[in-house]
Amino acid sequence: MNTRILNILATTAIAMSALFCSCGSSKETTKKSNTQKSSAKTNTQKSNTAADSKLQNREKEENQGFRTLSMDKATLTLLNASGSRTSLNGSIRICRDSIIICSVTPFAGVNMEFARIGVNKSGVTIMDRINKKYFFMTYDELQEKFGMEMNYNAFESIFTNRVFVYNFPYIPLTSDFEISELGEQYLFARADSKVNQEFYFNRSKVLEGGMISAGSQYSMRWNYADFAEYNNVQFPKRLNLKIAGPDFRRQMQIQYKDVELDRDRSFKFEVPSSYERVSLEDLLKAL
Repeated sequence: MNTRILNILATTAIAMSALFCSCGSSKETTKKSNTQKSSAKTNTQKSNTAADSKLQNREKEENQGFRTLSMDKATLTLLNASGSRTSLNGSIRICRDSIIICSVTPFAGVNMEFARIGVNKSGVTIMDRINKKYFFMTYDELQEKFGMEMNYNAFESIFTNRVFVYNFPYIPLTSDFEISELGEQYLFARADSKVNQEFYFNRSKVLEGGMISAGSQYSMRWNYADFAEYNNVQFPKRLNLKIAGPDFRRQMQIQYKDVELDRDRSFKFEVPSSYERVSLEDLLKAL
């Protein structure tokens, strides 16, 4: 079992939480500066009304297009600070508007779980199945530590190739964004007092990636690749993530071998009563 990999994965999960929580803690002067830059960028070459309408209709369809998402054969590759790559295997299950469950196994084809990560509307949980310990932080605790409430909708949207508006659960409309043409892509951009957001669609109206940032300190970029059709829906088989903050940088690639939509299965996520609750620092030490 490569505990070093799990250490990085756990840190990445919390880094993603920190990103969304820290989006509200940047100084107002930095926010205004970035808002002005985003507006200047997106006010050029507005796309036509017909294209806007198509993208809006597609986003409505995509956001309403599944109940559950199962990726039973996933490979997670992490790029370490040294530049070396490490990989682990597992599965990812998503129940729409409810929970994301990531199960980690040491080797492909080995039915032995040594870690499980759960993200739901209550908070983030990481279980160490070997040492019977777990870490849990509520969104209230995240808010107290980082100064901004977490947005579960953002997590789910990134993992399911969907557009989102930070800290709002509703289905986005094109009127929520400034739209422009950027080479062979459509750029959807928005900025408010908390964050800057960008989404990139190709000419076939397929979402290829996005970015969210808070001032100049925190940012996350992601892109999708290897699209395939599932239940008449184009869905990527690879997600690339880059997360950056004042004192951390992480890169992760998630490759899906099998993707199933609307498969009936259990999404029960409970920590056994025999497990000891510990801090994140203590959990990582145990790993």
